[in-house]
Amino acid sequence: MIVTIKNRKILLLLVLTCFFLSLICPNIVNSKILENSSSLNRFFYSYQNHNNDFSNNVEPVNYLCASSHYDYGLKVGKRFRLQFKLLDIFSCKIKNNQFDKTDIKNHINVIQEYYPFYFEELRGLSDSLGLKIERILSISNFLSKFIESSCTTTLSTGIATKNNETFVTQNLDNGVSGNLINKIADIIILILFRLSSYKLFVVKINTLRYRYAFFGIPIIREYPVINEMGLGFGMNGIKFTDNESRTKDTGPGLVSFQIARLASMTCKNVTEVASLFKSIERCSDEDGCDSFAWCDKDGKILMIEYTHNYIINVYGNSTNITNSSKNILWHTNHHLWLDSNLTGSVFPEEYPSSSLRASRAREMLEESYGNITLDTCKKITRDHKDGFNQNKKDSGDICRHLDKNDGHVTSFSFIVQPKKMTVYWTHRSPCRSLYWKYNLSKIFE
Repeated sequence: MIVTIKNRKILLLLVLTCFFLSLICPNIVNSKILENSSSLNRFFYSYQNHNNDFSNNVEPVNYLCASSHYDYGLKVGKRFRLQFKLLDIFSCKIKNNQFDKTDIKNHINVIQEYYPFYFEELRGLSDSLGLKIERILSISNFLSKFIESSCTTTLSTGIATKNNETFVTQNLDNGVSGNLINKIADIIILILFRLSSYKLFVVKINTLRYRYAFFGIPIIREYPVINEMGLGFGMNGIKFTDNESRTKDTGPGLVSFQIARLASMTCKNVTEVASLFKSIERCSDEDGCDSFAWCDKDGKILMIEYTHNYIINVYGNSTNITNSSKNILWHTNHHLWLDSNLTGSVFPEEYPSSSLRASRAREMLEESYGNITLDTCKKITRDHKDGFNQNKKDSGDICRHLDKNDGHVTSFSFIVQPKKMTVYWTHRSPCRSLYWKYNLSKIFE
């Protein structure tokens, strides 16, 4: 049976439901959520009071340990065999999901050159699942069609903060659009994506330079949050223009999550991240690419905009580029500092929500300059001012909600505080949710 693109989201729901529930259910048992009503309320609790944030109970993490990268692939394949098989069955049933074999082969060559131990992980996963590496990469590429990153990030550090702290904030947004069937499907995908936030993995590979924590799907779609050296991470999707007369800078290379993961595995600070990004081949396609927010325990912050051929590293002291106060950075879904005429990024007027959120994020950082705290960061992620409508929540706010202007909503948020090796996490829209604490300091000792 071949499933058309028209019906693919319905089948995807069945697959992802099985996938995420099988990821979450063991965590529910291990965390004794069923025995703890306050934990059960994490998904349903409506945020009301700042003082209620941060449970006294440190949230548990899940360990993935291996002797080598090949062994990591083997163990992930065995532990999540059912989930990968479901994804494989589904992706094979989708008509038009035939990725060019030459492109896949070229991507493998790039991986072998710039990220050889990832190839070893793919080889282990391949042997464990009985699937060719090309097929596993096809599944990964297929997932990228459904996972959006129209997000908002901020960075602050040093003199911009009250106590010489360092923060990265991240709002992750999902699309909900189209006809009724598509909207229902997108909403269910949104819920499943929120469920994925309950599972924070810590990876320890004996041959790995640095251990790191991530959420997502092991190997094929990992989103790093922080590594053992205190390197914190956030990201934004960059939307490319639909104007066919404009130039788009596209080309092959490592895709965004692979680059972010490689950096978390091998870099101890933002200086090393910047060097890595300039030294590797970066992928950007017709739909766009990503920007990255990085911070470290030394109090350095870095925002990276890039395409295949262009890249700019913007630091906390790059005030000649940002025209802002020192040690604050922000980003949404269009290029702020690269030339959009060269890269193909949308102009602000092509994606008004991105422009509104960027302006508001900068405004909030400047308003609290010198006094930015964890509470300030929470307020930024929960903000509903200066969007399309001043009197109600909408898609132009940092904390996004559906309206007629844009079909996006904030799935969940997190804040990384690298000097304390701590991540604070919501499991719903931040305005409706508590922040929950993951203290990784002892785990990464």
